[in-house]
Amino acid sequence: MPRTGSSRPGFWSTVAGVTDAMTPDAVQKSTAPTSTGATLAPREYPQALRGPKHRWWRPLLGLGVMVAGLAVLTGALLLCVLAFVIAESMGAELPDPASDAFLVSPAGMLITNLGLALGIPLALLATWAQAGRAGLVSSVLGRVRWRLLLGGLGLALLLLVTLSVGADILLTQLGFPAGGEDAGAGPSADETGLWPLTPASGWIALSIVILLTTPLQSAGEEYFFRGWLSQWIGSWLRWRWLAVVVPAVVTGLLFALAHGAQSPWLFADRLVFGLLASLLVWRTGGLEIAVAMHAANNLLAFGLAIAYDELAESLLITEVPPLDGAVSIAITILTGAVLLWWARRRDPDLVVTDPVPPEPMRTGPVAPGYMAPGYMAPAYTAPGPLAPGPVAPGAAAPGPVAPGAAEDGPANGENT
Repeated sequence: MPRTGSSRPGFWSTVAGVTDAMTPDAVQKSTAPTSTGATLAPREYPQALRGPKHRWWRPLLGLGVMVAGLAVLTGALLLCVLAFVIAESMGAELPDPASDAFLVSPAGMLITNLGLALGIPLALLATWAQAGRAGLVSSVLGRVRWRLLLGGLGLALLLLVTLSVGADILLTQLGFPAGGEDAGAGPSADETGLWPLTPASGWIALSIVILLTTPLQSAGEEYFFRGWLSQWIGSWLRWRWLAVVVPAVVTGLLFALAHGAQSPWLFADRLVFGLLASLLVWRTGGLEIAVAMHAANNLLAFGLAIAYDELAESLLITEVPPLDGAVSIAITILTGAVLLWWARRRDPDLVVTDPVPPEPMRTGPVAPGYMAPGYMAPAYTAPGPLAPGPVAPGAAAPGPVAPGAAEDGPANGENT
């Protein structure tokens, strides 16, 4: 039942962005003129890079920096491959980096996660090159809002664990066990349901690597897709709603396609996740809640895969049964809705506000009588009595004037 007289917007108006402070007129209203004649308007996250430094060529500069960074990383990877080949030719016994065994080893997971985490510095560097403020890719405040990130991560883990385990138990009781062998990930679809656990060998080392690096891997993907790429597309678009919808659709499709070959239901699951993440970024003004949901989802997925010795199948999954796909999509939507409600209750900043540069100081001649703004003349103070000084020999010391004596002239009877 809605609270009577509450000024807080409802959930659906939160999703749609229809609040007093976020109407199109309010967002696009120019508020701060600069000394160059340009106007600085509040901008939502997708258009955060359309700031005072925006010119038609700046998105090209940001793209060039991103491409150069990816080229450097590719070159470093090729050097590693060359070193590996040389070491093998010299007789060194090294694991095959292309094998599934190396992929699911602690070293393989460490390399994979840290490699994807490089999306964070690349996005920061490209954003700095384009807008001069690297932190805008994190949030509209130009920094990471840690309370929102850590609180969202805890809530997302609680929601996903509860909903996933509950859905698995419910489907098992109904005779439709989730995560069958054809799905290639998750708990085994036998009569035992979630029990017993069959952890992989070396699960402790794997768990430590995943716990420490999976949040970085998830953040790297969000910084690249929902962060830099969304803002880069939005910097080309002047109309607010176009800058919200187009980046969300494009990045959602690219995010799903980046996972390789997959069945329609698996593709739909990842596409919905990408679209929902873009909605969370837009309606919270930053990447924190999207990163939290992504990290919680991957931590749970990898944790279950380790618990049932199916990490390789989880990483290389290409299809899921329709029922599993539908359940996963429903869990994602419900988790995202609760996270959005929780974040909006904390009233996060949703627009970028640029500082107004100070007016230049006057250096030319000043007109007579001109008083600088903010200058206050000192108050007038009447001069007090002079301090007594040394008295010349033979002169009378100053003292009080006798009553009736003239103060400004000679005394009565004296010759002048």
